[in-house]
Amino acid sequence: MHNLTEEKNKTDLWFDDFVSSIRVDQLALETGVASEEQKHLYETLINGNIQDMMDSGMKTAQQYYIQNMLVDYIHLLKKFEEAPFLKLAVSFHNSELLVWAEIEDDAEDVEGKLIMAEAKINAKYHRHGFDMATTIVEKCDMLPVPSHYNFLFGK
Repeated sequence: MHNLTEEKNKTDLWFDDFVSSIRVDQLALETGVASEEQKHLYETLINGNIQDMMDSGMKTAQQYYIQNMLVDYIHLLKKFEEAPFLKLAVSFHNSELLVWAEIEDDAEDVEGKLIMAEAKINAKYHRHGFDMATTIVEKCDMLPVPSHYNFLFGK
């Protein structure tokens, strides 16, 4: 009985906070101080535009998952003894984090570590519909980093 009462109190508190937040947003909309993002969100919900709702949800999910994938990837790279790559750049495409890594010639151990880091990221995020793809080139390939990538390391 105690757990049921505790769960009801938790549920009641959550709904009270949720409704209060919506009322604060309503006041912000009515007084003209709501952010453009808030305005767009409520216009979408009020108008019942399912396509806009799905697009908004997808954009939010992309931002959340890609950001977390990148943070996790950087943490994995920090475990390397020293920066074993000459250049490291990233790009984002829909639900994919793209990585461009330039390494020293014949650095198979570094290549293996980069592949394993990618595998760990994909193992964690693939079930959510997000993946990582790494392009590994060697210095002797003399390939430029594609223009749509953003440098994390090197230039």
